[in-house]
Amino acid sequence: MRVVSEVRSSAVEESGVDPVREGDERDWSVPVEDRHPASAWRMSVVERLQRLQAEIDQRDGGVPTAVHTAMRIAARAVLLKSSLPRWYSGVNLERAWRAVHLADEVLVASSPDLVGRMPAIRATVSRKLPGKDPRLKALEPAVFDGLSAAAQREVVLTALRGAHQSSHDAATAVRSLRNRIILFGLLLLAINIAVGWLTAHHERMLPLCLVNGANTICPTGGPNPTSGDVWWLQLMGMLGASIAVVVLLLRTKPSVVPYTLTPYQAIVKVLLGSILAVVGVLVLRAGLLHDVVTTQASLIAFALVLGYSQQVGTRLLDNFADQVVQRAQPSATTE
Repeated sequence: MRVVSEVRSSAVEESGVDPVREGDERDWSVPVEDRHPASAWRMSVVERLQRLQAEIDQRDGGVPTAVHTAMRIAARAVLLKSSLPRWYSGVNLERAWRAVHLADEVLVASSPDLVGRMPAIRATVSRKLPGKDPRLKALEPAVFDGLSAAAQREVVLTALRGAHQSSHDAATAVRSLRNRIILFGLLLLAINIAVGWLTAHHERMLPLCLVNGANTICPTGGPNPTSGDVWWLQLMGMLGASIAVVVLLLRTKPSVVPYTLTPYQAIVKVLLGSILAVVGVLVLRAGLLHDVVTTQASLIAFALVLGYSQQVGTRLLDNFADQVVQRAQPSATTE
């Protein structure tokens, strides 16, 4: 077919090889499986392209040129190589899904059986547009049935574009939040490494040993500060924060959003727990709880509790992330 041959030509130009084998011209998954066998989002896009292709093949009449163009753009996006800048910007993923949705909008709006597809269209649009949105109200039978055929198709096209745009904006918001969490995590990592390295080379720069009467309590158990004190405290803080990570995994709802936040949230929790363990011991140096922390074991236990205490602050981030991801859940297909 013309669309497949155009995709093949584009892929050949960019990679120097023909990703579509002879006899697989209607199987959109072939080039993707060859070049990106472990990419789940690419397989999802390909599966949607397969559905669009099946509907095109069943059509007796012609299909708008915009459908073929959009499918070609989506296919080229899933075939492009991944790189750190592309991953960070989400350009391949978002270009592919926006093109697939464009093809879906035009194909549905031009359907010969538009009236029969209206229940599915209304369900799809109602998931993404507010109840008072004029585009959604225009789909109500009392309004829609009184329109001309051309006007009905325009109303459907406009409503689907609105619903898909809402999904695109929500997915972009998830990606933006993911990138901010990653940058914050890198900042926490740099702080942890800097504090650990400086203190390891200058044991008395950061006083982490507690004085209890005639006894000196250091994190590593020795009578004097050592280069390993800060590293040991940071490790105990991470261990305490790992309990909060388990809680995060248990309460996070499954999601089909192409961007994931949970691993990056977990990293922030662990790194923040490490910092709080060190800061908490410094607070103890001011004389607080000196009757409670009297041994190395109690000092380590205190560091574990401080590591878990980051949950108080990061729980707000977890709740916000849940809301952003929930808004980005994709609509049901209009097919």
